[in-house]
Amino acid sequence: MEYQNISELTKIESLLEHFVYSTRMSEVLGVSRRSILNWKNNPDSISPDHRLDLDVLYCKVFTVPEWDKSQKEFDPVLLPDELSHNDELLLSYLRHLSYGTVEIETGMKREDFDRIMDEKRLPRNMDRATFYEGFNGFVTYQEIWKRVVGCSESISVTEEGIKSLHASLMRGVHNDAGLYSRKHRLMGRLDGVQTTAPEDIPEELNRWVYKAAASETLDEIARAHAYFILIHPFGDGNGRVGRALVMIQCLNAGLMPPLLDGKNRAIYYAAMEYAMRHGRYRPLIRLFYEAAMLYQKMTGKWQ
Repeated sequence: MEYQNISELTKIESLLEHFVYSTRMSEVLGVSRRSILNWKNNPDSISPDHRLDLDVLYCKVFTVPEWDKSQKEFDPVLLPDELSHNDELLLSYLRHLSYGTVEIETGMKREDFDRIMDEKRLPRNMDRATFYEGFNGFVTYQEIWKRVVGCSESISVTEEGIKSLHASLMRGVHNDAGLYSRKHRLMGRLDGVQTTAPEDIPEELNRWVYKAAASETLDEIARAHAYFILIHPFGDGNGRVGRALVMIQCLNAGLMPPLLDGKNRAIYYAAMEYAMRHGRYRPLIRLFYEAAMLYQKMTGKWQ
């Protein structure tokens, strides 16, 4: 994805040219004008959180509008047979997929995730919630794969199934695992997007199941994902549940699930917000296709 190969300095200069005034850009980013000038003089000083904010803003201003104009068509990305017959490759893939979904939502470091997987118990200097965030994700993804691919069982997505999925992913992390939120929820870096009111969550999720649960193409699955995240039925972990649903829907349809992680997190946020605010899904659909094709480009080596 092109934006990943552009230097931070080039992004800053392009955004300054777009906003004309550095004060306007600083307001959008929620930092001081002096911070932007410091970043321009020393891009290495940008913190990881601000680097992500900068990447998201760049994607909103330049990448997403360009992707929306594109008429590029994508062929279905089918699930490769070798994943089912190579245990070592499958294990690497599932670890990459499950780490990516946790990385997007929590910013967990890869070395911490690897410690969780390799030590298989609470590592020294790690709290239990962090341990379960990593461990639950891998175990849940492994079970999904085993049922759909290993046992040739199509998983029917239901309301109770979604609650169970949340319980599996958030057990040991939050006391309300598996329960709908009773409060209004914020969506972090997705600006200007209103989530479903708490009292309307059961009805709206029932509607989602009826309209979107059986999605079979990556286009439909991308749209369904944005719809689910917009509902935001749980207090935390909505992204992880939503991406686990994407995996279920893709495997049910014999498709390769998109590899969403920290590397494409910025365009993921930007394309998601664009879909929710404007009802235009082409950038998000393109991301899903390109992320699904990442497996083919890795040639067995996971970075």
